[in-house]
Amino acid sequence: MSQTRNYITLDSIINDYIDESEQSVHKYAKLYNIAVRGMEKLGLDFFYKIRSVKIPIDTTNYTAELPNDYISYTKIGVLNSVGEIIPLKFNNKMTYYADQQPDRLALTQDDTLATWYQTDLPLWFNYWDGYGFQNIYGLPSGSPFVGSFNIDDANGVVLLNQYFNYTYIMIEYLSSGNPEETFRVPIQFREAMMSWLSWRDIASMPSTRKGNLGDKRDRKQEFYNQRRLANAQFKPLYLMQAYELNLDNQRMTVKA
Repeated sequence: MSQTRNYITLDSIINDYIDESEQSVHKYAKLYNIAVRGMEKLGLDFFYKIRSVKIPIDTTNYTAELPNDYISYTKIGVLNSVGEIIPLKFNNKMTYYADQQPDRLALTQDDTLATWYQTDLPLWFNYWDGYGFQNIYGLPSGSPFVGSFNIDDANGVVLLNQYFNYTYIMIEYLSSGNPEETFRVPIQFREAMMSWLSWRDIASMPSTRKGNLGDKRDRKQEFYNQRRLANAQFKPLYLMQAYELNLDNQRMTVKA
């Protein structure tokens, strides 16, 4: 068993199943593909798909290139003094026009029209800093929306406005995953993954002595039962966390 703290490698689970089912290592490639699909079925693709990267800004046109394995973002922003990603505001009105050209900003601005800002909202959403609610970076309500962004998925770039004053952005995103990487999953899901392999290993076989309908049904039921148990073990309720969450909710209610 290849375990690192509370994680176990997918390779280790596959080899455990091969030993338990008394099969040959020649079945490894088939079982590996089944296991990867099982991670998606169990929701475990999250553990190898979430990435965080720091990307430099092209200050000639205020864009940043998305990573090659990018699927969709979960956070885009800048870092604060305690290592948190402070998210920027998504602005779907920002045009994709000329986003591949160095003079994008000049081509997408019309000085003959009034500049309209929404003046009844703060720069970014307020947040709880441990003592009270603050406007991020102390900018007052009514300031222009500095740090808004849009994403041009077709061209693979993040668009920023001309008020952005940083040389980088942090992107936390879903990636497509790399087959050459070592996939690790929480050890609580080991039995669920073993049950998945056991079920899908014979699911497409014709109904014979090695794969009759009753056996397939039982293995399927065992998988869903093990998945339920794994989810319960993976996210236990800790009383201290529940207590702290309740206190945070009370603070937010009072400040609101």
